[in-house]
Amino acid sequence: MKKYMLVLLVLCVFPAVVHALPPDALPESEQVLLYPLKLEAGTYIDYMKTIYNCLQGAAELAQEALMAFDKDLEVVPMGAEKWEVSEDGLIWTFHLRKELTWSDGKPITAPDYVFSLQRAVQQGYDFGWYWSFAAGLKNWSTVEKGELPVEELGIKALDDYTLEITTDTPKPYLLGVLTWLYPTPRHAVEAHGDEYATTAETMVCSGPFKLVEWVKGDHLTFVKNPDYKGLWQPSLEKVILKYGTFEPETGFPAYMNDETYRSDLNPGQLAFARESMADQLHSWPMFRIFYISFDTTTPPFNDIRVRKAFEYAFNREELCDTILKDMASPEYSPLMSGFPGYDPEAAKSLTKYDPEEAKRLMAEAGYPDGKGFPQLEMWLRGEDQMHPWQKPAASYMQAQFKEKLGVDIIPRVVEVKTFADTLNKHAHPLFLLAYQFDYVDPSNFMDLFLSGGRHAWSNAEYDALVKEADPMTDQEPRIQKYRQAEKILIEEAPSVFAFQQQYSAVWKPFLKGEGLEPNSKGIASWGDMWGKYVMTHIYIATH
Repeated sequence: MKKYMLVLLVLCVFPAVVHALPPDALPESEQVLLYPLKLEAGTYIDYMKTIYNCLQGAAELAQEALMAFDKDLEVVPMGAEKWEVSEDGLIWTFHLRKELTWSDGKPITAPDYVFSLQRAVQQGYDFGWYWSFAAGLKNWSTVEKGELPVEELGIKALDDYTLEITTDTPKPYLLGVLTWLYPTPRHAVEAHGDEYATTAETMVCSGPFKLVEWVKGDHLTFVKNPDYKGLWQPSLEKVILKYGTFEPETGFPAYMNDETYRSDLNPGQLAFARESMADQLHSWPMFRIFYISFDTTTPPFNDIRVRKAFEYAFNREELCDTILKDMASPEYSPLMSGFPGYDPEAAKSLTKYDPEEAKRLMAEAGYPDGKGFPQLEMWLRGEDQMHPWQKPAASYMQAQFKEKLGVDIIPRVVEVKTFADTLNKHAHPLFLLAYQFDYVDPSNFMDLFLSGGRHAWSNAEYDALVKEADPMTDQEPRIQKYRQAEKILIEEAPSVFAFQQQYSAVWKPFLKGEGLEPNSKGIASWGDMWGKYVMTHIYIATH
């Protein structure tokens, strides 16, 4: 018999609210947002089919997760309305909102969530590490390997509106992790296969908007979903996602021509916007850290002296003060500035810029002035949205490694799926990686470096500290455990942490609403992680 230690009934009092348009809003028929399409190479509008080959902006509009983050980074129940947690912290029972339906009118039920993860684990999901490490979903790895039947996965439908999720270890932060659990319309997959999410005619949506038109290579058109009865009812009537406008080089000219209402900025555009259109310019930290990652299992990076030489050979402060001015802040740890668990001194004290020490270490490792060191490619993920940061940073690092170490490191942009597959297989020695938080807890970043996960590095002491910290509910000793693990990570240098992305964008002054107002941390909220919240809390004002 299950024992429950916590029942969160207060969360069932959030009714769906239809917002009346403010007095300064344009009429409903003119509530149309023109917006850049993110990750244009994607083929699916289904996060549970693929994360890295998904039309992410489109999926954000079309799909509704079990939980979501609001602009203050507080977890809000979306598909669920209340839940209980067992006394041992392993079993979470969610009671779903019975009023929610798919855009074709069929109810969204607990079996849709079960099907979602069972389908993912059987298809070699490219976000599988997340459900294994971050969620700790019971039996994920063994089911994925075919060692247990899919029915043994830690997710079950107790009835149509009761969902049970079981983890291998206590995960007190699980609610935040479940912001990436989306139901999948089994009836649509059975009718059309995975291709259901590749055309407007077969796409079935659970979110506040539904897809009505998809002109490949040009645009997607979403309209307000009349069957959506969720919490965040939109004021916008239509959102048109435009191909070819996300990268600043094309997006900013489109913005200036009123073809889109928002654009990210590259360094040159940022300087122009600061001088000429400051009222439309907005900047904020993204909690996305860029770092170099090594394969520590094979030469040359199995030698810690080589890894530390690379760490000491480039100057984070110079990079962020010059090439990435106003676009990045130097960082020394995965727990970056502003994120829970951040310590402004701890990580910085463990690393340094010291080119002379870098040269000494390389010579000691058998590569004096770089002699005998192989020419290597440093892979960059081929996402347009990250190029304004990663391309100039990679060029800077390339020059520094050549000047300070005498080695040839060649940056190479690699298609997203190939990049992700190779990273997960630990099949390339050197990456410039970026990772943005998926949920708000130190474990989100510290778990990335556990053995058998995203990186080709293993340390038993690190694993033990992180696994001890993850389930703890007493925050002070928990953070101290992470601090000890952080010290091991930095000293062993399987990765070298470089900078946190500062995001800068312009948007039209006639876009208004709560979604665009700074959050409680003073951060303008139109960032990747708040897409759905913003899209449902803005409107088009008269202009």
